[in-house]
Amino acid sequence: MDFILSVLLCTLVLAFKIPLAILAYFTSLFFDKECLTPSLYQRITATILKTFELYLPLWLLRKLFSGSEKFTRGRQNHWVKKLNTSNEEDGWEGYLIADGVDRAEIGKDADMIILYAHGGGFVFGDALFLLDTYIDWIKAWKLSYGVRTQILSLDYLLAPEHPFPAARDNMLECYQWLINEKKISPSKIAFAGDSSGGNLAIISAIHLINQAYTDPPAALILLSPTVSGLGNTRSFIDNASNDITDVTWFNNSTNLYIGDSNLLPSCPMISPLFESQLLGLPKVFACVGSFDIFLDDVTAFIGKLQQNNIKTEFVVDDANMHGYAATRALSRGGAYDNTVKRIGKFLYGEKI
Repeated sequence: MDFILSVLLCTLVLAFKIPLAILAYFTSLFFDKECLTPSLYQRITATILKTFELYLPLWLLRKLFSGSEKFTRGRQNHWVKKLNTSNEEDGWEGYLIADGVDRAEIGKDADMIILYAHGGGFVFGDALFLLDTYIDWIKAWKLSYGVRTQILSLDYLLAPEHPFPAARDNMLECYQWLINEKKISPSKIAFAGDSSGGNLAIISAIHLINQAYTDPPAALILLSPTVSGLGNTRSFIDNASNDITDVTWFNNSTNLYIGDSNLLPSCPMISPLFESQLLGLPKVFACVGSFDIFLDDVTAFIGKLQQNNIKTEFVVDDANMHGYAATRALSRGGAYDNTVKRIGKFLYGEKI
């Protein structure tokens, strides 16, 4: 019954909001001629996704944003292998994505292993949702640089069932497994993630440099990362109507992630923007769209990295929303493809 009511409510809200989004688009053609505004596709997509976030139950959101169906397609057997690790009792699971995965061993003959944490506000998403993106990366960088990239996509524990620090600990346990069990050098590992997954990549790397018992990875790749749980910057106001992330939903998800830990949203373990110890972090690639509510937070975080002499490459893609760099369907003006090229150059250098 709850399912039927939530879907019905969602339908009614969309029946009201989509015409408003269409009207806003055509109005912008007449009154906002001096600046880029969201396209009709972006406005409708943002309206639909934000409505889903607000009105659908969490279990249904998880089902909608699951990549398991991709894994069942026969053609993906060439690319995906479920990892059988000795650490499964600790909570983490993952998938190896590689070209010819049935013949591949993790780390063997690989030029770089990307340990990837997916987005989803710490409450939904899974390790295979971005499978098509991972395959695009591997193919593009092999063509441009002749390299073999492997991606270990982490299926970390989700809130609210598993609040902080469960997801971070999963990432650290997986990293230790790569180093200690598989004997892979940190110099061949990069942490990566989009949205909340970018947050996990950052705080995991910070934990490593603060503990000083294991070297950090060689690089961080951050796609529209969540770096603050406060949601109080100007871009949260200016981009609230343009982005796919609903501000209320973001605040609720952050609270679910914090759980009963008694941490404040401003705590550096939740919001790495406020971390004071950044020295020792590896080089960082980060990108964000100009329509993203996280724009100001990410810009400020990159500024702090640069003040600490961390090597950074930072790109703001005009007229793009949250998640554009991780999902081609959300990209505008070729920004997704450009990001693939930029990350390849960042990791592997100029094409020879």
